[in-house]
Amino acid sequence: MKRLALPALVTVAVLASGGTATALDAADQPGGEAAVPRAEDYTWAEGRHAVLAPGQAGSSEAQCPPGQVPTGGGYNVFDGGGIDLMVSTNSPTTDGWRAVARNTGSAHTVEFWAVVLCAPGTQTRSPRLAPVTR
Repeated sequence: MKRLALPALVTVAVLASGGTATALDAADQPGGEAAVPRAEDYTWAEGRHAVLAPGQAGSSEAQCPPGQVPTGGGYNVFDGGGIDLMVSTNSPTTDGWRAVARNTGSAHTVEFWAVVLCAPGTQTRSPRLAPVTR
């Protein structure tokens, strides 16, 4: 894992499936004041590199360290000449980011891996909203 220097103010992304990530909540702080996480508190992590021959599928998962939650992520790709990659999953997990892909090319090997940006905090679920009726 690498430490990534970011500006002190970071907006935490709303995660898929109704999950939210909160860096630090004011209610958790003494005196009720929200603490702004420092840039050095954020972590950039990479998953296992998957090397895919033509027609082959694979997956990679990047994980946050304990006490941190995913705030965003995706995948990186390196190829030997032409990118022919079909990504079927690119989404957050409870503690990181997961990517699944297939090399749809016929000539070049493709290397890809999941990446995630993590922030201090805990993950909570938002209540499901009632359906809108008309």
